[in-house]
Amino acid sequence: MQEVFKDIIGHDRQKALISAILNKERIPHAFLFSGLEGTGKRTLAISIARKLLCKTGEDCGFCRSCMKVKRSTHPDLLVLDNQYLEWATGLHSKKNLKESGERVKEVSSISIDFIRGNEEKKIKGINEEVIRHPHEGKKRIIIIDNIENLTNDAANAFLKTLEEPPDYNIFFLITSRENDVPVTIRSRCVKVLFNPIPQDLIKRYFVNILGVEAKKADLVSSISQGSIGYGIFWLEDKNLEIRRILGELILGKKKSHVLITLVSEYIAKGNRECLIFIGFLLSLFRDMFMIKKMGNTHNIINKDFADIIEDSVYNLKWIESSIKKIQETAVIMKYNINKWLMFENLLYNIMG
Repeated sequence: MQEVFKDIIGHDRQKALISAILNKERIPHAFLFSGLEGTGKRTLAISIARKLLCKTGEDCGFCRSCMKVKRSTHPDLLVLDNQYLEWATGLHSKKNLKESGERVKEVSSISIDFIRGNEEKKIKGINEEVIRHPHEGKKRIIIIDNIENLTNDAANAFLKTLEEPPDYNIFFLITSRENDVPVTIRSRCVKVLFNPIPQDLIKRYFVNILGVEAKKADLVSSISQGSIGYGIFWLEDKNLEIRRILGELILGKKKSHVLITLVSEYIAKGNRECLIFIGFLLSLFRDMFMIKKMGNTHNIINKDFADIIEDSVYNLKWIESSIKKIQETAVIMKYNINKWLMFENLLYNIMG
């Protein structure tokens, strides 16, 4: 049965566990997929949904059910993710505002409307869907991405459904911040932990599947932190360019107020961008610490910055202070709308 998951990179232990569970007569009604963003949690959940909804029961890829899952049109597969949240709240029609310079507030929480439903806003709630029998098969699959973003009211309303759902429903709850998921929800799920993907598997995927040039694949896989999703982000030349400028600003090779403002504006355009670039800053200061303490570059992450780091003058106290400020900013950014100002202020505080 593991052949069903052939498109999932790595995670052999997790795939074996899921295969064993699916072989049983009674399948748990709720799973919690936890781990770093971009490691295949959502992809695996969709793959399981294909198998459970497939007319042959084997994820054939060709029956009507498999094709509907592929096109995201299967009536017995409900996926609550950022794309759906944006569509339901009308933000999909406002994307062009970003191009004109006006910033659009991102959907950063899952409100009670998506759990109970809201007839006026034409939003179907999960609670009202799960009580209905499946339309085409014997099971209904509900996937909720970023489950940690449930508001308190939404979490309480969802908990009642999760406690005793009709037995034809199976939930897959996905999170990259497990500690932010209410313990009352976590305790009702079978937890599957997704570890970072080994660098060699990520590089092989980029070279063999995406056709990325070997040298670039080597760099991107090394800075992806074990996440294919992060790696794909760094494959974009613009993101790599901003990363380069940001590193040179931190290390004192560049000094420009204009560059600080432009870089901060670019990075602050979305929650995900902020998270990934903050991760880069932390890895860069980690590399500086490693070089200072070990006297070599063998175990650093950002190998393309090795020469600049070795030529820079810095001390451990500055590194420790900067790491603390970056971590504090990361926490505040969860609640602060003006990420641009926050990131710009951070750079002025940690630049060498």
